[in-house]
Amino acid sequence: MTRARAGAATVVLGVALAATLLASADPPAQPPPGPFPAEVYRERRERVMKELGGGIAVLHARGEEDRDGYRQDSDFHYLTGIDEAGAVLVLAPAERLHRHRLYLAPRDPEAERWTGEREPLGHALRERTGFDRVRRSGSLGGELAGLVQAGDTLHVVNRPSGPDSPLPPEQELYAKLQARIPGLTVKNQMRLLPALRAVKEPRELERMRVAIDATLAAHRAAARTIRPGVEENWIESVIATEFKKAGAVRPAFGSIVGAGDNSTILHYPDHDETIEPGALVVVDIGADYGRYAADVTRTYPADGTFTARQREVYDAVLRTQEACIRMVRPGVYMEDLHAEAERILRAAGFGDYFIHGLGHYVGLDVHDAGLRREPLAEGMVITVEPGVYIPEEALGVRIEDEVLVTAKGSELLTAELPRSADEIERMMAAERPSE
Repeated sequence: MTRARAGAATVVLGVALAATLLASADPPAQPPPGPFPAEVYRERRERVMKELGGGIAVLHARGEEDRDGYRQDSDFHYLTGIDEAGAVLVLAPAERLHRHRLYLAPRDPEAERWTGEREPLGHALRERTGFDRVRRSGSLGGELAGLVQAGDTLHVVNRPSGPDSPLPPEQELYAKLQARIPGLTVKNQMRLLPALRAVKEPRELERMRVAIDATLAAHRAAARTIRPGVEENWIESVIATEFKKAGAVRPAFGSIVGAGDNSTILHYPDHDETIEPGALVVVDIGADYGRYAADVTRTYPADGTFTARQREVYDAVLRTQEACIRMVRPGVYMEDLHAEAERILRAAGFGDYFIHGLGHYVGLDVHDAGLRREPLAEGMVITVEPGVYIPEEALGVRIEDEVLVTAKGSELLTAELPRSADEIERMMAAERPSE
């Protein structure tokens, strides 16, 4: 199809699909959830301090602004629930009082006229945040100098950075303290937060299940919208609307909608092509609900049915995924799952076309914290996502689902969304409005 004809088809289809989309665009039944109660984060900090035993740990907020506003980095959010730039957490397990300390950036009345008024220091702020000591960040250095008199260990709990990256602010601070106070030692505790975050609490799983439900609804919307002549970015906009309807204020990551040649680009970002007849469309998406991510991928035939070659590749990927899902249980290593996927796809003749890892942890981040060299444990959530990408055939297939590790095996959290080729075809036929 030429670009001109494709564009005309897009306009015609777009008008009909827009009417369908807008007619169903009811507002969310309830507003998106905020942070957990303050005691949840306090309990987590207590667990960290129990592991540390003594000494001092400092953690700086590393959040970033995106198009939806400020998003706190997940380690800091996990321990505080505070979504404020410039914040610093200090844990002092050996202190009798004020073991949890929060330092916030100074107030700026001029800036607050643009961004909103910030809460003043006081009892109300301590109650809301769950910290018994809240100060402005200007007092951080002086208070730390006093704290280290009672202990000689500085714990590094922040994420590691590469040797060519700037020194993290925590370690810059520790180096200054060591230069002024003899006898201070620095201890590597970087494994602590990934180990804690990898095992999900029941309240975390509740939010993750809602994020998954929103993502499955978005996949069904994509399935009824995909067809030749529709732009990839239209599919992406339909997905975004479904997320909002479910109470997810943002996607957990940039949605991937890649058709034809673009189906073989793993993290295809553009969404600016028209879906051609006979193409496969890889849709890799995830909603963010209450700060918890989902991540689910399906591959759809643009015409509603797979060709013989497309089905051959699709079935090989599905066989691989199902075999790996059956392996998931406590004690199994992620690298063993990946090795099994490689073995099956190599035997099917597609070994050179499987070019990424089989899966990752999911939670506060779509690629969540975890210790990949450690075995799986009950309460972890991982993806299982084999894929085959054949650029010379403009043929890419990825199937991705989320799996919860249970006491004796696993639970497929995304089981309600069809996975087999026959089921995908039936879903597309059932979901499409009459033309």
